[in-house]
Amino acid sequence: MEMEKNITFKNENLVIRPYDAFKDEENVRQLWQAAFNNEISSKLWRWKYIDNPYETAILICENSKGMPVVLYGGIPFHSNFSDRKIVMIHLSDIMSHPDYRGSGLFIHTANAYFDFFGNRSDTFVMYGFPGKYHFDIGVKYLEYASIGNGAAFFCGSVKNIMEHKTRQRRFFSGIGDLLQGKIVRIEYDDFQSDSGLFDSLWNSSSKDYPLAVTRDSAFMKWRFFDHPFKSYEIWGISYPPLKKCQGIMVLSFKDKKAVIVDMLFPEKEKLVVDFTSHLMAMLYQRGFDTIETWLPSDHFLAAIFRKAGFDNRDEPTGIIPTIRIFDESLDYGWASENIFYTMGDGDLF
Repeated sequence: MEMEKNITFKNENLVIRPYDAFKDEENVRQLWQAAFNNEISSKLWRWKYIDNPYETAILICENSKGMPVVLYGGIPFHSNFSDRKIVMIHLSDIMSHPDYRGSGLFIHTANAYFDFFGNRSDTFVMYGFPGKYHFDIGVKYLEYASIGNGAAFFCGSVKNIMEHKTRQRRFFSGIGDLLQGKIVRIEYDDFQSDSGLFDSLWNSSSKDYPLAVTRDSAFMKWRFFDHPFKSYEIWGISYPPLKKCQGIMVLSFKDKKAVIVDMLFPEKEKLVVDFTSHLMAMLYQRGFDTIETWLPSDHFLAAIFRKAGFDNRDEPTGIIPTIRIFDESLDYGWASENIFYTMGDGDLF
């Protein structure tokens, strides 16, 4: 596809083209206001789409007055498939101006996006978390497909999960040493002193995540240390020094509720269960009552969480994990069983 596509749509001349960070930001933020009836700050927009460690993958359709009226885009995360370096584009914040909704222009822009970014040799899949309305449109017109059995929503009492091993007559020792290390909070200073910390964990765990965003140092720094407004705590299992980290969970908090936003562990059930119990003990001592998280229903971590004392309840937000495949070597059934995502892939939390 050419860099720009001129179309005539309902007697109006429009242009579909890549987003230009130097001239489009203010107009796109106005489109956001019209589409979502709220504002997005320049700082948040730039953090998410411009100042991340990836390319910009946004297409806009502008009307005859030069104003964007449709935006289709996402973040082209790095990943691996077998020995190939690939891109998984996480689609997000797709929007249309109210005056152009129902016109079909959104579908034109989406298909142009697929032509432009989907035909690249490294673009493997596009995925996202739309609600039912946009999912149904995508299935009808854009070759969307739901991912496996959807997202598993896990929640429960911090105290009950902490004590789950005891109820199963397993030894529980509270906060402290684990069989294979300690739970430690990973601060930004720790990351600065050992910037390869998350790279090492990803390299040692990635074989268990054959279709997932590469959770390396660049991703972790941008997503959790650089967010302009949200704060997170990263907890890990580690031998001192931290470069031998064996697994992590990323937490956010609201009132007395904790959310596991992201996590990465090798496929070792005892390691995950032990870590989770100890983390719950820490949260319980700090006064938190409830814990929740989202995982792919078919993933090995979801199976472990079901055994670790979490309740698997109906998904409360209405999201439908969705995929469109662009590489013929990727089987849909295999992708549904092996894809890994968390709320860390997006920025709802």
